[in-house]
Amino acid sequence: MTKLNKQTLQIHRIAMVSVHGCPLVIPGMRFAGGMNVYLRDIAPIIAKKGVQVDIFTRNHHSGGPEVLDLGPGTRVIHLSAGDPELVKNEVVPYLPQFYEGLVDYIGHEGRRYDLVHSHYWLSGDVGQKLARQLQLPHVVSFHTLAVIKEREGSEPESDERKWIEHQMATQSDLVFAFTEDEVTNLGSLFGITKERVHVAPGGVDLSLFHPIDKAAARARLDIDQDENVVVFIGRPEPFKGPDVLIKAASEMPNREHLRIVLVGGSEAEHSFEWLRLLAAEAGIAGRISWFNAVPQNELVDFYAASDIVAVPSFHESFGLSALEAMACGRPVVASAVGALRTLIIEGETGCLVPSHAPADLARCLSDMLLNPELRKQMGQAGIQRARDFTWDRAADQALDGYLSLLDQPLANQSM
Repeated sequence: MTKLNKQTLQIHRIAMVSVHGCPLVIPGMRFAGGMNVYLRDIAPIIAKKGVQVDIFTRNHHSGGPEVLDLGPGTRVIHLSAGDPELVKNEVVPYLPQFYEGLVDYIGHEGRRYDLVHSHYWLSGDVGQKLARQLQLPHVVSFHTLAVIKEREGSEPESDERKWIEHQMATQSDLVFAFTEDEVTNLGSLFGITKERVHVAPGGVDLSLFHPIDKAAARARLDIDQDENVVVFIGRPEPFKGPDVLIKAASEMPNREHLRIVLVGGSEAEHSFEWLRLLAAEAGIAGRISWFNAVPQNELVDFYAASDIVAVPSFHESFGLSALEAMACGRPVVASAVGALRTLIIEGETGCLVPSHAPADLARCLSDMLLNPELRKQMGQAGIQRARDFTWDRAADQALDGYLSLLDQPLANQSM
């Protein structure tokens, strides 16, 4: 038995609270994204190491609690919290209902937990109350922060969100951060010391995301073999910067061989309409291909079909699509923000764009498309870089954080 397995015997079961982020939802649909992937991939591996995980989230349809197995020792438990069709911030008035259902479910089932881990601000107050009720340590992961989003140009966030995030930072027993950059932000925003923050990056599934044949992938996706293909994968919302990519494409030379592939959202949700209008105004509608969000196992073809993967986000706490692209051997052109500055090694695995000006992004994309040998070298370096971010390693780092709380007084019980 390994040292880690001996230690994990001290922790038997974790309650993860993720009100709006169900790990079973396809990333790129509605508000599903990297957090959903994080929960889906890390929880089963934590369970394999001897610690069972229950993830509590909202029902997707009417009815009572629904329990689904994510893997051995890992369950997703859906509880009622308003109409199932509500999205993200619309759930706020129903958080008390979710909490009551959570307490009732745990009480009825009689399971004992060793700690509570809340994900995102919508879960923070619920998780804090649950931890107090059960007299357990409370760990929080923000995934994104309201103040950071506003600072990077997003629409104003609610005062309620900011208050809850402040409570999460100051009253929890430990905060998980993905990068040292996030640790610095947490200190400057909330005044919490580095000792109360544990760096636990996410990961990538290397058994799924790895290099495959480009020509075959393009054939499956009906993409011309001779085109210069730039792929964007993510929710089609302004904060992810797909409009910056479209504007950049309109400024690139030799556009007759350019193909921009956007993957995310859905036609049913009219996710692309604002971008279709922008592409038409920019005169490049014919150079863009639109794809609905697809399950993770189908994303590999899109990465493989690309020459470059673009991540023009205004902020990324972790940057999952950039890491997946590197694992597939593709260079990344990304905004020099958040975790992207940590994941991508400038000039080695990709290009970090210093601004959100379309002209700067266009310049980086054009220069790289003109240099196939550089793209090949960057792709190879990206494969090596991705090997530093396995989910097994991510699970070990998370468990290290959990174990650090066992012999400490609980901050959330002293309030």
